[in-house]
Amino acid sequence: MRLGFYLNPVARLRGQGSSVEPEPAVVAALATGAGTQVVLAGWTKSGGLLTERDIRLTREVVHGDLVVVAPLNAENIEPVVRFRPEGVMLVASGWKGDKMAGPVQLEVDASEIADAVSAYRAAGVLPSALVEPDAAALKIAARCGLAGVVLDASGYTGARTDEEAEDQLSKLNDSAMAAQKFGLLPAAAHGLNYRNIGPVAGIRFIEELYVGGAVIARALVVGLDRAIAEMLAVINHNIR
Repeated sequence: MRLGFYLNPVARLRGQGSSVEPEPAVVAALATGAGTQVVLAGWTKSGGLLTERDIRLTREVVHGDLVVVAPLNAENIEPVVRFRPEGVMLVASGWKGDKMAGPVQLEVDASEIADAVSAYRAAGVLPSALVEPDAAALKIAARCGLAGVVLDASGYTGARTDEEAEDQLSKLNDSAMAAQKFGLLPAAAHGLNYRNIGPVAGIRFIEELYVGGAVIARALVVGLDRAIAEMLAVINHNIR
């Protein structure tokens, strides 16, 4: 199982006041040096927390996989390709890049997704999409030509009762299993932290987990290297 580090919370810290630090590209390099296998950077042409300069610099210093998180809008395709990422994660159209991205709607956006997937694949960029954990809908994702799906775990991470959490974990499990059945690489993201990531890591069908804010918050106390090491330890302890 691979750990992905979401860079945008770093840029959010930089955005407080007039500070030019922390530099997202520097943090990305440190994160990969500490054991993160994937760096995810959310960007949109209309603006957001990360700038074009941030993505370009991150590309220069990250020699592992760089995945650009971008809204499902045709205007973003050409700029994203110019960043030379290994992958792109498509999120809901109209995402502004500052708040948590919403999932694409597979049934509604299928045609638009297929067009974007075709363009990204032609440029050598592997496309995935943030989706609701709905096993029945993942066949549409495969038809669109996606290489992978990122299951929105916010239903689980925001659960208020143990019963609700178990129900959401079951949906994640079923969706990850369906994704693999259809030849899609399954990942999970949104709201994962040191306390709740264990059961998701225990879903044997999920291959990648994406975190951001939790690691940055922990790093303020123990440093980035240890924060990532602790996250990897929790994940590895729960892998079945």
